[in-house]
Amino acid sequence: MKNPLTMQVESYLGAVFILGTALFFGLMIYGAVKNFEGELAAMEGNRAKLNIISHAERELIDEWVKRNNIQIPQGKGYRYLIIKYKDRPWL
Repeated sequence: MKNPLTMQVESYLGAVFILGTALFFGLMIYGAVKNFEGELAAMEGNRAKLNIISHAERELIDEWVKRNNIQIPQGKGYRYLIIKYKDRPWL
């Protein structure tokens, strides 16, 4: 006597289980990638905030400019010096 619930149900349930598991992990990877892209966009937006020059560093730059007679072009400021002197000799 065969059980009618197990006749050809097991293979279908296995396929549904595998398909559901694959869909679950696929959606998890999709969500992780979208979250990563969002984090990258947020980091790019905050990059300008990370380049703020502290008051102490401004004082060091002013002292270094006076000591070494550095000429700063008209309309340029601290950002010009940071770009030109990447090794930051005033530190």
